[in-house]
Amino acid sequence: MSYLPYIKSDFTDGQIPDELVNFLKQETYSLIIKGYAGTGKTTLALTILHELQIKTNCLYISTRISPEQLFQYYPWLGESFINSRKTKLTDAAHSEDGSLVFVDARLDEPGSLFERITNELMDVKAPTIIIDTWDAIGFFMDREALMNNARVLQTWRERAGAKLIFVTESPEDHTFDFLADGVIELKQGYHNNRKVREIFLSKLRGVRVNRPSYIFSLNDGIFRSYGHYRPREFANMAISKNHIKSVDQSIAKNSHIPSGYRELDELFEGGLTSNGIITLELDAHVNTQVVMAFLNKIIASFMHRGNPVVFDPFEGVEKEHLDQLLKSYSSLKSKSVIEVLSKDSKQKMVDYLSSPSDDENKKRVQQLQNTIRRLKIKYKKEPLSIVGANIANGFSDVKGGRQGIENLISFIKSNSAFSVFVLRQSNDSLLDYLSEISDIHLKMLEINGSLFLQSEIPWSNLYAIVAKNYDSHSEVAIEPIV
Repeated sequence: MSYLPYIKSDFTDGQIPDELVNFLKQETYSLIIKGYAGTGKTTLALTILHELQIKTNCLYISTRISPEQLFQYYPWLGESFINSRKTKLTDAAHSEDGSLVFVDARLDEPGSLFERITNELMDVKAPTIIIDTWDAIGFFMDREALMNNARVLQTWRERAGAKLIFVTESPEDHTFDFLADGVIELKQGYHNNRKVREIFLSKLRGVRVNRPSYIFSLNDGIFRSYGHYRPREFANMAISKNHIKSVDQSIAKNSHIPSGYRELDELFEGGLTSNGIITLELDAHVNTQVVMAFLNKIIASFMHRGNPVVFDPFEGVEKEHLDQLLKSYSSLKSKSVIEVLSKDSKQKMVDYLSSPSDDENKKRVQQLQNTIRRLKIKYKKEPLSIVGANIANGFSDVKGGRQGIENLISFIKSNSAFSVFVLRQSNDSLLDYLSEISDIHLKMLEINGSLFLQSEIPWSNLYAIVAKNYDSHSEVAIEPIV
């Protein structure tokens, strides 16, 4: 059997919902993890061990696959639990050094399994025991005997101050829900034909559940959930040295221009190509500050290569957004410049963007074209042009408006190293046309309070948009939802 190449695990804070973390930090509890096959139950159970740093006095009983297979499917286990042991049920009850033990119980009878668990509860102080899965036991026992044994385990669990986690593939079975202190369920569905996984916090005794469900991913064999996004988290974004290094490498190879996002560059088969167009479509609930933070890396890539940048503020852009944008490039060693279009620097941006007259629209279009020409001549390189839907307002209600929009976009495309058009879903006519000619069509959307990116051209699954905070800086990252 072949396996995917090992990628070093990237554990960061916030893998598991806060409510569940608070529940798991209690001195003793019993938790049921429900979900059909393939929903991520085992991944969650293993991630819980890592997140809570449970490395001693722990028994992981596997009734479906061998411990060896677990370490093959989840390579990060080897680095996280170096001193763990792999045994069969007939081996010693617990390791002498108290380290984590993975038990192969695929061929064992329920009676032997219950005896092993009971012995562990009696002999080890405050152990953690995970049974993956509980169904394998239930198949060989009648319901009354199973219920009696479950009650015995609960009693011994309380006396030992232990933690019991039951994994089950029978989410429709609520027989034992009343016995457990916590019940959670994992489900998977689809949004715009993209797979979406969701965890439901049905019951967490002793914990206030502020949010009953979260979207999550199983990327790299790690359970990672996503909370409500907060626009302020995307303020003060900086350009990392690693990003600049990747741009330097692309210059040396004279290849595609990196977008700043490794996952997107792989999707785009190397990065952004010359004279291409990105349509960035925004959901109604996406905050402009997030969009500005997302564009940060793309702008930095072009500026570091010596391309000037023309930025035509789009709907929702405020002065503080522009100030932050310009500030983030002040320390970037570049032979280029970013030029923000505005007919009067003293004018408030909200006034500049609010329903301009036809004459103002014509002047604005002319200003954009003149700026692109001027920067192209001055820097001897084509600019990166970032344009909002407002630029097409003057063509919307006039005869031949479609032709005017086409001519304008054609000019921007042919005179720019790359063009990014940012617009809301409500801009139907412009969006329809851009969808026909764009090399890349991205959508930024909100699902269950979390922020995601999906690519229509080329097609992709969802990516979560997150703010990563490091010691030296903060930056936007995208993570595949798998």
